[in-house]
Amino acid sequence: MSRMIAVNALGALLLLMTGAYSPAAAFGALAVGSTSNVVKDGVAFGTAVNYATEAEARTSAIDYCKKFKGAPKAAAQCRLVGSFNAECYAISMDPKAGTPGAGWAIAATKTIAEQRAMENCKATAGKDRREFCEIAEAKCDDVKK
Repeated sequence: MSRMIAVNALGALLLLMTGAYSPAAAFGALAVGSTSNVVKDGVAFGTAVNYATEAEARTSAIDYCKKFKGAPKAAAQCRLVGSFNAECYAISMDPKAGTPGAGWAIAATKTIAEQRAMENCKATAGKDRREFCEIAEAKCDDVKK
């Protein structure tokens, strides 16, 4: 019995050392699509968290962005804006349709990502709409949970 426990413990240790079950293997990415006319065409977002590889996270974020239903012209312009590991992202928007306010950020903590996304939204919203920016989504990969 103790030999079986030792073998299982050794196997678990080897898996942790190779990163197979390591939370440090949680990759994320953020993709954004927009046209020159955000007021008319909107903004598309695609996100991915907790993927085994950075490449998988990047591909998934771009795919989700291109499938974004609320802004098809913007979705056609999706590009990767960042990938991360042991970090968080936030997206902020003015919820009123036909307004330009949108911002996003990747940062070490969810709080910082949210603050930066809000700053970016307010910078694009125009003085009459700045106060309406709100966090639409904010998540961290498993390493930050």
